[in-house]
Amino acid sequence: MTLLVTGWVALDDIETPFESRKRVLGGSAAAAALAGQLFTDTRLVAAVGEDFPEEYTAQLAESGVDIGGLVTVPGETSKWGGKYHYDMNTRDTAYTVLGVNETWQPVLPKGWEHSQTAFLAADDPVIQRKVIGKLHNPLATMVDTIRLYMDRDGPELATTFAAATFVCLNDGEAREIAGTASVAAAARTLVARGTQGAVVKLGEYGALFVSKRDYFAAAGYPLEIVRDPTGAGDAFAGAFMGFVDSQGDINPTTLRQATVYGCTVASFQVEGFGPERLLSLTRDEVESRYREMRALTIFEAGE
Repeated sequence: MTLLVTGWVALDDIETPFESRKRVLGGSAAAAALAGQLFTDTRLVAAVGEDFPEEYTAQLAESGVDIGGLVTVPGETSKWGGKYHYDMNTRDTAYTVLGVNETWQPVLPKGWEHSQTAFLAADDPVIQRKVIGKLHNPLATMVDTIRLYMDRDGPELATTFAAATFVCLNDGEAREIAGTASVAAAARTLVARGTQGAVVKLGEYGALFVSKRDYFAAAGYPLEIVRDPTGAGDAFAGAFMGFVDSQGDINPTTLRQATVYGCTVASFQVEGFGPERLLSLTRDEVESRYREMRALTIFEAGE
């Protein structure tokens, strides 16, 4: 059982009302891979530039992620800068630099085309679709996106969404793409357009999973201190797909559990700056908080 993760590994400049840091290990693929490896063998396919710190490469490898598909190519590493507001749910993007990802095309190491599941983190939708096409009969695939590709590649994005098993978006993205103010209606619209299931991330409030057969809402964990929300959505997706991969099935029960595991791991991600909390996180800690999450939502008598 293996989870393949593709997308960006980046360097982030992050500012919150309480702290700021520069050149933090970032990128959607990095956060997703670190979250996925908590549940299953996880492979990372991404490109970085010659300016990427060796210590970050070592951290990814030491976490247990297979970095056989992480390559260094001439040019600069992708970069992102953002500033969060006091509610920590809204942010302003200062800049996005594609760097080496402007032209780089993912190449799967030999044998990786047999990965059981895949998470295609935010990237050019044509590239995402090509990677899906290289996989041999995967159990499940999931794609995510960002504003850059929503504005630039709308028709291609829709085609890629329909080619994936699951689509994972935050609530604002889902509303805009579906053309509705209702999160529930947005998720239903995404499913009607071809994907088997839509995950709508609601930040601190949890997430929804919607398919033709199911509608499930998972609550967010009640954190009192949030240091940095960057990468929380990608950690959610990595944990979701990592758990699905570990179960080898995509039945409704597995998908509901995966949604809660996604919220659980995302709640740890925001406790640190960048991926520092994921780098120290253990499966035992995840299971303990997962049980707390379950207890928070039990309301039947006798439970």
